[in-house]
Amino acid sequence: MIESESRYRWRRNGVGNDPIWSSISVPFPSPMATNPSLLPEIGPDGLPREAPVIAYTEKIIEEEQLQLKKYIEENYSKIRDVEQDLANLMLELKLTAGPKKAALELLRKKIEMSTERIRVARTKEEQARKAWEEASKAVKDEEALKQKLCDDLNQLVQESSTTQFSRLEELKRRLEALNPSRVSTRVAS
Repeated sequence: MIESESRYRWRRNGVGNDPIWSSISVPFPSPMATNPSLLPEIGPDGLPREAPVIAYTEKIIEEEQLQLKKYIEENYSKIRDVEQDLANLMLELKLTAGPKKAALELLRKKIEMSTERIRVARTKEEQARKAWEEASKAVKDEEALKQKLCDDLNQLVQESSTTQFSRLEELKRRLEALNPSRVSTRVAS
């Protein structure tokens, strides 16, 4: 019977059409042969009680249900603790949200006012810097004009002195020419 089951499985999976594989039969051990607890239990009247596979499966299911119940009980208490913490945090948040919000709004307004004052101060600083640069340029221009005027004055004074000196020399020469007997006490340089 086991051999026919294995051949049926081979054929069902498509291997049975192959002549090599169809001649090979691999016996699959039954679950009862590998697990002695699955062997049929014979009651006192000599009849098998219940199918051992069903009893074994029910036993496994009961054990898993018991483990699951323990797991749920353990985690349910943790869930309740977390829910309680969450409720406490929400209450604390509600109690502190109003004053915090007002404080944050006040700080935001102060920051905005400070930013505006900084902007105005920077504008004034820029205007003052431009005015200073213009004044500095005006001072430099006036100093340059003054220096040019001073140079022109010196040049005129020198030209005037040179002109006066040369005229004096000319007058002296004329005087000497008119009065040759008189020698000038001054030597021309």
